[in-house]
Amino acid sequence: MKKETGIAVFLGIVVGVIVASVLVWQSRQNQLHQAKTIGNTQVATHAAAFSDTFETLAISQPENGAIINGKTITIKGKVNKGSLIVIQSPIKNVVLKNDAEEFSTDFPLAFGENVIHLVAYPSDPQLTTQEKDLKIYNLDEQ
Repeated sequence: MKKETGIAVFLGIVVGVIVASVLVWQSRQNQLHQAKTIGNTQVATHAAAFSDTFETLAISQPENGAIINGKTITIKGKVNKGSLIVIQSPIKNVVLKNDAEEFSTDFPLAFGENVIHLVAYPSDPQLTTQEKDLKIYNLDEQ
């Protein structure tokens, strides 16, 4: 009886391994046939819509490294509509909410080198913030 029991156990293990292998193979085949695309077409369409309306922070006036003979300058530029613009320097901080793509503000200058840091926070949370630095030199004779 020991011999028959050993053969039965051995055949049971072999049949179990074969059945398990077939089930795993069938499961993988089903997953491959039911696989979804990795890229979401709605996200791609959404991103394409943003690329048409996305405006980077661009400063049109003054130029970086400009030499000014005065106590104030007018900073002009373009950014996405509805963005929050923060302009910082050691002597003053200004916060603007632009209603159009273009913005303009007067900004005071200290004597000598003025490093002005501009940050634009878009109203859409999926867009990234944009930063620019301007170095303006005020050589007002006073």
